[in-house]
Amino acid sequence: MKKSFTCFTAAALALSLLAGLPVRAQAESSAVYEAEAARLSGSNQIVEDSDASRGRAVGRFADDDSGLVFQISVPRDGSYDLAFTMKGIGGGKANLVCVDGAPAGEISCKGEEYSTPVLLKTPLSAGSHEISLKKEQGWIWLDRLEVTETTGIPKSVYDVKPQLINPNATPETQRLYRFLRDCFGRYTLSGQFCHGGIDGEEMQAVYSVTGKYPAILGLDMRDYTPSRTYYGGDCHEVEYAVAYHELGGIVSFCWHWNAPPNTMNMGTNDKGNPYWWKGSRTGSSTFNIRRILLDEDPEGKEVVDHDIRAVAEQLKRLEEKHVPVLWRPLHEASNGWFWWGACGADCYKQFWIYLYKQLTEKYECNNLIWVWNGQDPEWYPGDEYVDIIGEDIYVQPRQYCAHIGKFAELTGYPGTPKIIALTENGVLPDIDACAENGALWSWFCTWEYEYVVKDGQYSPEYTDADTLYKIYHHPKVLTLDELAGLRREQKG
Repeated sequence: MKKSFTCFTAAALALSLLAGLPVRAQAESSAVYEAEAARLSGSNQIVEDSDASRGRAVGRFADDDSGLVFQISVPRDGSYDLAFTMKGIGGGKANLVCVDGAPAGEISCKGEEYSTPVLLKTPLSAGSHEISLKKEQGWIWLDRLEVTETTGIPKSVYDVKPQLINPNATPETQRLYRFLRDCFGRYTLSGQFCHGGIDGEEMQAVYSVTGKYPAILGLDMRDYTPSRTYYGGDCHEVEYAVAYHELGGIVSFCWHWNAPPNTMNMGTNDKGNPYWWKGSRTGSSTFNIRRILLDEDPEGKEVVDHDIRAVAEQLKRLEEKHVPVLWRPLHEASNGWFWWGACGADCYKQFWIYLYKQLTEKYECNNLIWVWNGQDPEWYPGDEYVDIIGEDIYVQPRQYCAHIGKFAELTGYPGTPKIIALTENGVLPDIDACAENGALWSWFCTWEYEYVVKDGQYSPEYTDADTLYKIYHHPKVLTLDELAGLRREQKG
């Protein structure tokens, strides 16, 4: 429930008169700041636009030094929703919001007509602040900012039901879920993708800086897909997962599911790679799941079922070794860059449910904790098909952020509270701010390659070494060496 603050409007108006910044109050609980009255930098300029609130907006956010700063004032310490009315130039765009120079989170507009994305529950102290919008993708027109007082993230979001969606889940899988549930709101588990397992470059790079290994090893079923093995793909991810489990670690699998070979585009892409190399990408094939779901492509359906069977065999190998899996298939669907998201939300949701039923009911893969991160509430398939909600967030190098607004947004997806995780990240999150503001992600899992390693050594490009060390030694962050004792405590 939003609180009313009449003094906010008055304070904002007084500040605007002193600073020459026009402000329009829509209601007693909010204050509106026009973009054309903000401080501009770089190539940004005021543009005439009849669709904007006062006939003017600010564009274009085209250069790295292009920015915009609103000077605002709030009456008291608390949480505030920051709503930006904006539209993309050439489509939806994501850009970075900062509060007093510190990253606060991303906002994304969806298209070439004005929409109002909101950065939820932003913590602000009483007094004046600078709210800035900085270029990431750029290319937007910004109309205005509305600041509204709201409540903080309630503790009830951590009150997660103890049951998995699969009633036949193995004892090991149920124990892992209980452990995650017990930790949620108390700790964040560290995670790292590394296709080489504990001896891979990324894991060793993290260890070289911190002296610790992450609690979670992130892996990929990609090279078990028949269309990858068809072209010579080779995979040992199951062996790496078993080894990490035996060390007391947790394993997570995504699946960059390659499209069928006969749907792959011929030749090579603009980087000289054959299209099968990134066969999960929409632009690499003509594969269409709508035709599969409508029974218009029996051959394609047969290939899909063959692929699911192949991956089920690997998941059953893990189950035989008593390894539970944080299972994250069909990820990042709403962005449209993977074929499973290319046909829209309704097709995707049907496809998610089909995959769930195939793996759970037909192949009885009972070692899976189903992690969904479709990246948009309209793509959510329903509480009965999701155990954990995740989000993949990538920001510019060293833009350390708690992503409180995104965490708060995800709490609104399910009908009943779910565990919420940062399932992929480039830059590591600001754990201090997460803990302070009640947005403690269940885990983070840093992507591999350039986000961690360069020339065989740890790369500080995205997360500097001191910050990496601080996070891996943070009292709110769990690492591999700390899991065994906590699990014994859980059993006791």
